[in-house]
Amino acid sequence: MKTPITRSFNKVDTDLFVRNLIFSILYISVILGFFNYLLWPTIIAFKSQYILERKEKIIYNEIKKGYDNSAQRLQDFITNNRPIFAKLSNQNALEEVKSLIASYLTIKSIKQVQSSTQEDNQTINTTYAFTTQTKNVANMWQLMEKLSTLNASVVINPPMQINRASLQADVYDISFSLEIVYNTYQVPTHTQKLLEHLPN
Repeated sequence: MKTPITRSFNKVDTDLFVRNLIFSILYISVILGFFNYLLWPTIIAFKSQYILERKEKIIYNEIKKGYDNSAQRLQDFITNNRPIFAKLSNQNALEEVKSLIASYLTIKSIKQVQSSTQEDNQTINTTYAFTTQTKNVANMWQLMEKLSTLNASVVINPPMQINRASLQADVYDISFSLEIVYNTYQVPTHTQKLLEHLPN
């Protein structure tokens, strides 16, 4: 029968135990030091950077949302008012008006009687007096209907005078004045650049 092996703590190598204990303490200290002075600050910095980037992304999304909404409203405004803008920007309005009148009436004279700048509306309102003749007064009413189809902002100012040129001839003198509105507004450079990026 074998005798059980027994160990006594009195025979433990104290030097080896002390060395192992010191090594364990140093090892744990190095691990803790690495974590506290290297790894933990990196984690904190990463977390702070993540929070900052998240805030910047939220701000960017809000700004972009507001920009997109403003751009869409501007595009809708331009689309809905494009015909009006085109009429106000037509620098050849007078020539088009004269051509239309000449197709219905015989123009005897044209005189500019007034021109004023509207600072609030940023427009120039110019009034022209026309003296014309026709053999058929109905031509004048047809002309008034056609004026609204011109690519120009034109308004007939009262009064309108219609007189028979002579008792012998079936010819009528018609005198009236037209007000043509021109746009003087200049689009700012930054707004123009924005408009260039909007769909036509």
